[in-house]
Amino acid sequence: MMSGPRLRTEPLAYEPYIYDCGEEISLPKVDVDAQGITFMEVFSERRSVKSLGSCPLNVLSQILFLAVKPYSIGIDDYGVTVYRSAAPSAGGRHPIDVLVGLKEDVERWLYLYQPLKHTLRKLLVSPELQKAFFESVEETLPFGESVLLWFSVQYMRTASKYTNYESLVWRDAGAQLCCLQQAAKYVDIDSCPIGYLAEETFGAMFKTDKLMSGGGLIIGKRN
Repeated sequence: MMSGPRLRTEPLAYEPYIYDCGEEISLPKVDVDAQGITFMEVFSERRSVKSLGSCPLNVLSQILFLAVKPYSIGIDDYGVTVYRSAAPSAGGRHPIDVLVGLKEDVERWLYLYQPLKHTLRKLLVSPELQKAFFESVEETLPFGESVLLWFSVQYMRTASKYTNYESLVWRDAGAQLCCLQQAAKYVDIDSCPIGYLAEETFGAMFKTDKLMSGGGLIIGKRN
């Protein structure tokens, strides 16, 4: 059983994990005034769908913009930069980095979503390790042509402010998952969460104790 979180009287110092990245892809511009379905339609009609096709890059851009990109930035009482976005986060720390698994021809590759710039950066992780990761996740839910969104958790962002931080991190993951599914539904894209964590193959890709795997989801057009 998890213990209840408590505010630290003094914040813990920590060094964030810096991903080894290559080329940067600017995501298509998002029209924030574009009208999708109503909130009540999103709220009542969203369903998890396992068999999904592809998701165009311009639509993926909308989903990430609506569900992940911060709409305000500030400094908290600890002197730490915090964010406000659609998904609530304990202390505004937002420990979850969203990794995007895009299929390119016959191969799939992971990209890091950079919410402040609204861009994707290609992760420089060996193809063999990425393939092992994808295959382990697909044992739970095959991707097909869909896009994989995976949560890479920098848990020390939360642990630096709270003791017994674990429950807060998992609440953050659930909130982010919910917002991504709702944003996808808003732009007529279906989704399905993945409960499996792929901890072994995820850990092999990054080889650090600063990250933990938080699961994820697939998004795409319903087949």
